[in-house]
Order: sequence, then C-alpha cells, then structure tokens
Amino acid sequence: MYEFKGKKLLVFGDSIMYGSGNGGVGVGEYLSELLGFSVKKYCVGGARVGYYPGKNWVIEQIRAAVKDKASADYIVFDGFTNDCNMTDGKTCDVPLGEILEGKEGFDIFAVKKENTTFTNCFENVIAALFEYFPGAKLLFVRPHNMGRRDAAAQRQYGERAVAVCKKWNVPVADIYCGSDMNTFDPVDRDKYTGDTYGWGRGDATHPNAAGYKEKYMPIIVEMIKKL
Repeated sequence: MYEFKGKKLLVFGDSIMYGSGNGGVGVGEYLSELLGFSVKKYCVGGARVGYYPGKNWVIEQIRAAVKDKASADYIVFDGFTNDCNMTDGKTCDVPLGEILEGKEGFDIFAVKKENTTFTNCFENVIAALFEYFPGAKLLFVRPHNMGRRDAAAQRQYGERAVAVCKKWNVPVADIYCGSDMNTFDPVDRDKYTGDTYGWGRGDATHPNAAGYKEKYMPIIVEMIKKL
C-alpha cells in the first residue's frame, strides 16, 4: 500500500483535483491514502488555465509553488474544465488558441493576463513544471464526460489538452475515454457526483467519494505506477 511513502506530490488545477464535491478530499488525499504520498495542494475550485477575471488562475498556482520553493517527486494536475465553461451562455470563458511549434520561449512569469488562450497557458504550465521541478514525474488528468459542460466544447478542449501533453511527452490519465462515467446520464450524475449546490441531486461536475474511488482513482493509480 505504501510503496510511494515519503514521496512528495504536488497537485495543481481546479475543483476536481481539490475535491470540492467530496468535502475537500480530492485526488491528492486519495493518492496519499492509497500510495503513501506526502501531498501539497495548490489546486483551487473554479480555476482556469487561461486568465478569466475574478477566478483563480493555474498560472498563479505554479508561480506560487515556485516562490514557495516547493519540491516534488510527482506532480498531478488538471485544467480546461472551467476554460470551456460558457459564463455568457455562448462562448467559452477562455479561447482555445493554437499549439506553438517547438518548446522554447515559454516563461511562466512573463505570461500576461490580457488575451490569454487555453493552449498557450497550458504550454506555459507544462514548460514551467519541467523547468522548476526537473526531477518530478508528471501526470495530467482529463476529467469525465461532464453533464454541465457543452459536449462539443469539453471534447475539443480535452482533445487539445491531450495533444499538448503528447507534444511535451506528459502522460495522461484519461477519465473521459478510459471510464464510462458520463454525467449527462442522470444515474451517473447522482451516483458519482456530489450535491454541492443543494439541488437534491448530483451536480454532474464534482466527483463524490464513489466517483473518485470507482472512476478516477483506478485509472490515476495505474498511471502513477507506470511513470
């Protein structure tokens, strides 16, 4: 059970990493319980990879970890679920953007808030993780098929995240493709996500204990062991 005991794990991203639908018990806590990691969380509910006014910015999570002189043996992170949210009901909160050629010129401390895109910020995040945590093993988590996000948008942003990870040789724990958790289905919604808003049903977004234990963690643990 404790084959990773004493190894340092940093967790970045949004509410799914944090455990917002499960009393703050998220991916990091389960990895600590299952594998023995020492965990430090920088993830925050509502975080975007690209900048969006009034919301946490994953770029600033990475900056904070660097300024803290945090160390890591492993890093698990997510991001894009809130970038493809449509606050105005029409367009994604953060534009998708394009993948750049090469791996040079990225600087996490030079990224401006103005005119950010998901893809450029995501590349800056990954570049910074390699630069500032050179010994750490990285794992990106693509979340489940989510009933509170536009189906086409979450697929597009998820596929882009996977493509960026492929460019940078970052392994992916793909819950979207690797599990059957689909919270467009009311049965899955109520069984695997928490009633975080007092609606009397699952919110379709935030995994509860069953969602983590049955759908997320088997895939994540399997991938961690392969890193």
